[in-house]
Amino acid sequence: VVSTQSTGDIVDSLMLFISEACRRNVNPGTISEVLQDLQLPPDRVSRFLASHKVKHLTLKSVLAGTKPGNGSILDVRWKLEFARGDGGSAAGPRYSIQLVTDREPVHFYCSPAQLDDLVSQLQSATFSIDKFINNQTIS
Repeated sequence: VVSTQSTGDIVDSLMLFISEACRRNVNPGTISEVLQDLQLPPDRVSRFLASHKVKHLTLKSVLAGTKPGNGSILDVRWKLEFARGDGGSAAGPRYSIQLVTDREPVHFYCSPAQLDDLVSQLQSATFSIDKFINNQTIS
């Protein structure tokens, strides 16, 4: 059973994949390979590619007028803090993170475990992007 949150994450990821494939004009062979790597059944890959072929130009024209939502990250500033709980007792460590972007800075707090998870996810995303770019330049 897939949770609603997981389904939302899957849909978000798929939409990002589709939009970036259109924006970068990725060839159908590379798209097919990525979808097969994700273990999509061949009939679904075929249906997706057929739909993509029909709607590619429309989506590309829509995307031409858009810019990425959060901008580029230029620098990361972080500081380890010790949060105070109720009554002034120490609640434990937390990180204050500031992402310096080409737009407005993004600031948030997270626990050491959340930071480890974030770093792991960023490393995984970087690996996937590198793989995607390498596949595109070879094709």
